[in-house]
Parts: sequence; C-alpha cells; structure tokens
Amino acid sequence: MERLIQPANKISGEITPPGDKSIWHRALLIGAIANGETEISGIPAGLDVESTKQCLIDLGVSITYSDGKTIVYGKGTNGLKKPDGLIDVGNSGTTVRLLSGVLAAQEFETVLDGDSSIRKRPMNRIVTPLSLMGARISSAPSGGCPLTIKGNPDLNSIKYDMPVASAQVKSAILLAGVCARVSVTLSEPHPSRDHTEIMLRECGATIEKDNGNLRLEPCSELRAAKFKIPDDFSSAAFFITAALLIDGSDLLIKNVGLNPTRIGFLNVVMDMGADIEIRNSKEESGEITGDIFVRHSNLKAVSITAETVPSIIDELPLIGILGAKAEGITKVSGAGELRVKESDRISLLVNGLRSVGVTADEFEDGFSVRGNQSIIGGEVDTGGDHRLAMTFAIAGLASKNGVTVRDAESSSVSYPSFFSELDKLSSN
Repeated sequence: MERLIQPANKISGEITPPGDKSIWHRALLIGAIANGETEISGIPAGLDVESTKQCLIDLGVSITYSDGKTIVYGKGTNGLKKPDGLIDVGNSGTTVRLLSGVLAAQEFETVLDGDSSIRKRPMNRIVTPLSLMGARISSAPSGGCPLTIKGNPDLNSIKYDMPVASAQVKSAILLAGVCARVSVTLSEPHPSRDHTEIMLRECGATIEKDNGNLRLEPCSELRAAKFKIPDDFSSAAFFITAALLIDGSDLLIKNVGLNPTRIGFLNVVMDMGADIEIRNSKEESGEITGDIFVRHSNLKAVSITAETVPSIIDELPLIGILGAKAEGITKVSGAGELRVKESDRISLLVNGLRSVGVTADEFEDGFSVRGNQSIIGGEVDTGGDHRLAMTFAIAGLASKNGVTVRDAESSSVSYPSFFSELDKLSSN
C-alpha cells in the first residue's frame, strides 16, 4: 500500500504510544517459563508481539486477556510442550532469538521459521553461544531461518565474550541458562538494552553486573510477577522528530519508557540542541518512565560512533531526517548492524533520502547527511520495513511537496495506529 504524506504546518497535542514491544516480548516469554500467573498491563504493541504470543500458545502456554490485563499461566522452566508443527515467528527477530534460548533447554525438537525477512537475518550469532552450552541447534545453510532445535535440558554453564553488543543474543543466552539452571557469564563490547536482566530479577533470578561483565547465578525456578509495560520510546521517537523539525510544534508524549540503555536517541537529539523536557519521572516494574515534552528546535549536526549505536539502533534512520535539517554534516559510523535488520536500512535510508531531495552518502557501517537542506519530497521504497515506512512518513510532514511511502502498511508490525495518530497530531 502506498500512502501520500502531505506537509504539516505544525505538530501539536498529546500522544500515548503503544506499549514497548521489547518489554512485551520479554514479559510474555518470562511469564511462560515462570511458576504461577504473570500479570501484564499496558497498551498492546503490534504484530511482532502477537507472533510471540501465538508461538507460546503453540507451545502449550495459556494466555488470557481481561480488563486491560494479559495473564500468562506459566509452565515452569522445562514445562513447555512439543508443538504440532513448526513455530512461525512471523517478522519478529526478537521472538526467534529469545525463544531459541528457551527451547534450547526443553526436552523436544522444534523448528522455528518466519517470513522472507526473517530468513535473511543472521542466526549464527545465537547458534554459536547456544551450541557452546551444549544446545543442538542448526540454522539454514544461509545462516538464517529455519532453525532446528533439538532440546537439551542438560546445558552447560558458559563464559562468553560477545563479539557484537546485542540484547537479543544476550537474552537468548540468559534464558537458556535460566531454563537449564546453570550459570552464565557474559561480556559485551558496549552496553545493550537490559530489559531481560531487570525482568528476570523481578522474578527472583540473581544477576550481577561488574566492570562490564554480567553473571547469572544458577536459578532453580522463576516466580510469577506483575509487569506494567511502559509506552515505547522507539515509537515516541518518530513524533519527537516531527515536532523538532516543524515550525511551531509542541508535543507531549505520555508514559514513555526511559530506560538508560534505550534513550540514546534522546541524548543525541539533546546534544543537537533539541528543546526537550522530561516530566513526571517514576519507576514501575524496575523500569523508569516519564512524560516527554518537545518543541520545535534549531539543530546542529552530530557524529555518532559505535559506542552509542546499541542504545539508538532502532532510531538511527530518524537521525538521517534530522541531519538533513541540522547545521553541518551529520555522520553515523559503527552501525553495520543496520544492514541485517528487517532490511538493509543503511542502503534503503540513503536511497530514500536521495529520492526526497536530500544529499546523503552511504558507508559500509553507516551514512552521512549534509545539513541545512530542504526535504523536497517524492516517492520512497521502504522495502517493507516498518521503521523506514514511519521514518519517511515523518519526512513527508517536514517536506515541501509531500512524500509517497511505499509499503506503508508495514508500520503495523510495531505501531498499528501510527498513521491515525499522525493525522490527529498534524495540522496541514
């Protein structure tokens, strides 16, 4: 589906984004392997979270919804049942990687597969450490899905130096360790989001961090917990970008997750000169939340390097749009991970920027954008990538002539109401 996004006079009002899908995935998975009833409250996220939910149902987990709360009836760390067929993870990389850690320690064989995008995403980054633990797991010859996992409840403990900072890989190893009741020691080149550690602690696991090393102690069981899911910072980032770019804008975004490992984008745009205020900060279920108030701002260019990338990985395409309007040349490096997301986001982003009249250059591990430019408008190929579809919709609001976004419906993967929210907040 193509969608034409017309220029907006301003962005104004109040918005509550969907629940943080990174945390939703983890709440469902951890609830499934805990003992008892895990209660999850918060705004449901998109299709990716539905994939995790259906995968768990196929593995024998009962999940109900009533009065705004999802209840997961946990089966314990080794209580899942063999599915009737393969497990379909849809478009969700988080589902396939985290679930692989759980299934590695079960007593049955499982095949995980997904859509064409999932089949292109690298899975050996979890196959290697899980195999070192004694898991019997193999990928397709391409290194992607389908994954075949022959469960082994007697996994070994592991000490592993992660070659790439990845919350998904880290979480897969931790969940395998929990289900096998063994210790795990990990080190990362740079910190990645820590939702899994927070939630496992809430359920009784002992996890310590010291000098960049993370250690999970052997855990006999997990207890059920109550999780309140904050609203998704990555979803909020699209509207933060719109308000920053468009004259006269002021916007309040409610109840957003402000976990320090997730708000690299917020830190970067404030370094660029963004006029942003955090209000009503508090802690719920181990996560920091608050309201974000943002006004239109004149921005300056910024350079982003590998150390910052893990905390801003999902929002990096938005830096390309902001860089076009900032003073100077904005450059991103150390972000090769963008090439193995739902699409090659570096190539599609740079080509999309050029399609709307912005001068941008592509590198192996990043991109650069010349500032003080007008976003003229045009038609953009998003490759069916939900984040690029939403990124170029924001570009359309800030453009002169409007932007036609191809595969706009892909936004439903993470933000089903994105375009209706866009219509509500924008003044044409």
